[in-house]
Amino acid sequence: MQVPNDKKAHTRQVGIDDVAVGMFVEDIITDQGGLFVEQNMKIGSQQQIDSLKKRGIKAVRINTQKGMDAKSDAGADATGEGKEAEVNYDTELAKAVIIHKEGIIKVGEVLKTIRNGRNFSLVMVRNVAESIVESIIRNRDALVSLCQIKDNDNYTYTHSLNVAILIVAVANSLKYPADRLVEIGMGGLLHDIGKMRVPESILNKPGRLTDTEFAMMKRHPEFGVESILDQRGIADITKKVVLQHHERYNGKGYPFGIKGERIHEVGLISAIADVYDALTSERVYKAALTPQKALAMIFRNSDKEYSNKIVEQFTRLMGIYPVGSFVKLTTGEMGVVVRMDREALLAPSVLILFDRMGNRLKEPHTMESLNRQAGKPGEVHKIEMSLNPAAFNIDVGEYIVNNSLILNK
Repeated sequence: MQVPNDKKAHTRQVGIDDVAVGMFVEDIITDQGGLFVEQNMKIGSQQQIDSLKKRGIKAVRINTQKGMDAKSDAGADATGEGKEAEVNYDTELAKAVIIHKEGIIKVGEVLKTIRNGRNFSLVMVRNVAESIVESIIRNRDALVSLCQIKDNDNYTYTHSLNVAILIVAVANSLKYPADRLVEIGMGGLLHDIGKMRVPESILNKPGRLTDTEFAMMKRHPEFGVESILDQRGIADITKKVVLQHHERYNGKGYPFGIKGERIHEVGLISAIADVYDALTSERVYKAALTPQKALAMIFRNSDKEYSNKIVEQFTRLMGIYPVGSFVKLTTGEMGVVVRMDREALLAPSVLILFDRMGNRLKEPHTMESLNRQAGKPGEVHKIEMSLNPAAFNIDVGEYIVNNSLILNK
């Protein structure tokens, strides 16, 4: 098959069997090697790929600047090992910051529309989910690290986006195909839409809910599914996330109290993603837990409230000290974890904010991970403990975002 001479460095020809959701197709090529049509479209579903196959298309030309590269789809295996990410963390983090910021705005628009009793834009939801999937396939850590960004004024919107990111990241590590990841991501974005039918006085109540109020709150998964039943184009797996994110492995969840393997795997994943983000967020009725305490609480309930398999997968994904953790080193210095090292989970890279004497630094600097320190003279820096950033007036989200800007100048 002949390739046109004007092929650019950022385009490449891909066999039809290697085409995946997230790729940007510039040209469709006939089996004789000729240009079938100038397409300029982003693959948004498996149905589009199947349609090309039915038309006898053997190859396409993709633009790797506008969409996913073919090599990215290989990803990493369930143990976190495999091919190196197509895009490195620092590069993807700059894109992820934009995806996260725009995602919160779009989720907010959708949820406000639902609360006002109007039909929401499913296209908008799908577009946000596709952006999440594309970023995580390019690099599995960058967008996940931004889940440490919290917005108390827009908690529901931020929480919905963060849960979607975490669910997609876990499902990706379990090798779900890209088109299914988009459907799962849509479920994460919509998982709390049923709360739009719960009075705000209950949602934001600072004290303990009455039995009547809690009974209303427990119905929000059902309300959520009812809100999307008539929407065309919503997959069953999307509905599973909405309906089952409060079911528990031991059968003590809601709304139906199903247990064990009767809960769909995406329900098991969404349960952990939902509770982790909730535990690490500040609310009117509770203080935020550190990522380590939240992970420890989830781990203690492994094979009780949560599937042990999914707990292990989630822990591998987040690391012992997730990006955004505020930590104290053995040297006495304190700072924010800004990068994981999967070969040394106990010693990630840390942006040092306080010196050994506890003095705030005017110019923070990054202490490299244990592996990057290897072979270099001087003291090896390890983490001694995790601390509550609020006690030191630290906004970890701000430092993650600012670090991404510095790295990508």
